[in-house]
Amino acid sequence: MSIRQSTFLMRHLLSIAIVSVSGLVAWNGCSNAPEQSRRANVQYLKGTDGVTYLKIGKEVADSVGGVLKRNLMKAMEEGGAVHAVEFCNAQAMPLTASFSKKYNTEVKRTSDRLRNPGNAPDDMEVQVIADYRKDHSEGKKLSAKVAIDAQGRKVFYAPIITSGQCMVCHGAEGDMTEDLRGRINALYPTDNAKGFNIDELRGIWSITFKTI
Repeated sequence: MSIRQSTFLMRHLLSIAIVSVSGLVAWNGCSNAPEQSRRANVQYLKGTDGVTYLKIGKEVADSVGGVLKRNLMKAMEEGGAVHAVEFCNAQAMPLTASFSKKYNTEVKRTSDRLRNPGNAPDDMEVQVIADYRKDHSEGKKLSAKVAIDAQGRKVFYAPIITSGQCMVCHGAEGDMTEDLRGRINALYPTDNAKGFNIDELRGIWSITFKTI
């Protein structure tokens, strides 16, 4: 890891430690639950360690998501929805990979309703998505989580919820122009990411922290 990457993580770990220590008594006093909780096959973290990686993971997801959104909107303004789809096809994964390198993580956006097969979920991500879908169907508020993978690495997960802007390329096929629908199907022959409504679970952020 580079000095810059180490400094980024250490700065956040130290800042969160100050808050965590001051609130530790109150945290433990509210519950005698263990540091880790199990839901199905996913081991979700709780307590100070979970809070630390939740904060860092959110900053990484917000950074990547912000850049993707700005570039997507620029493509939309320059050439409409068809150009935006072409941008996503050519640039979304390379952009995500660049942030993985910058933050010494593995940054991924995945779903059980894929557009790009290169974003296919692994077994753990499939279960996390299922957990989120269950909570969403029960009207529960969805929030970010941290879990431990089979290699003992911390993994940040956060839901991706559809908004009005998403409907242009992920809404009902009947609402899309013939050109847009045709371009999506040409670029993504196995596309399963149309037909969403607003406020649905589109997928998740999955950010794996490499060994520090």
